[in-house]
Amino acid sequence: MNQRVEKIIDRPDAPEIFCDGALAISFRQDVLRLTLYSDRIDAVERANINRVVVGQLSMPPAGFVDLYNQMTAVMARLTQAGKVHPVEQKQQQPS
Repeated sequence: MNQRVEKIIDRPDAPEIFCDGALAISFRQDVLRLTLYSDRIDAVERANINRVVVGQLSMPPAGFVDLYNQMTAVMARLTQAGKVHPVEQKQQQPS
């Protein structure tokens, strides 16, 4: 069921979420869920850093595939610009 998108409506009041990363990604009941976190300094101890959940992103599989494709394209541009470097996987020796 392909539906044509008429136009994109920008909402300036939509919340902006900053996160340091994804704590978990799960797929349940045909919905993909990403749990986002941010590292925060403990106000009392000052030496400890707490990992705080700052949001949940839920989307259908097709939306996740689109997000993945967009992120893959951005990673290629970042790699080409020298901003990120591919992680080399160590080859496991047969035992």
